[in-house]
Amino acid sequence: MKFRKFTIFPTKPAQGQEAEEIEVLFNLDHIISIKPIRISRPDKILNGFWIRTTNGKKYRASKIPDELLSIIGEKYQGPVNLMVDSDEQPFQ
Repeated sequence: MKFRKFTIFPTKPAQGQEAEEIEVLFNLDHIISIKPIRISRPDKILNGFWIRTTNGKKYRASKIPDELLSIIGEKYQGPVNLMVDSDEQPFQ
């Protein structure tokens, strides 16, 4: 088993509360796919990842292990620069 630490957002935060990031260990052997996405927060937009596991669950992650990040690309992690119109801005 290959456990690595991911930082994810809980799927359903309590009503009226902002979802806080939590650290979770995932077994890399049980991850089916990791897709770059944008995550909307009340104060900013983050580049993040949609993680799918073998049991069918999906997670929104803001940080993934460096070994996976080097494969996917570091440009897909971190805050999004909103200096231009977000519809015209390429994925960063």
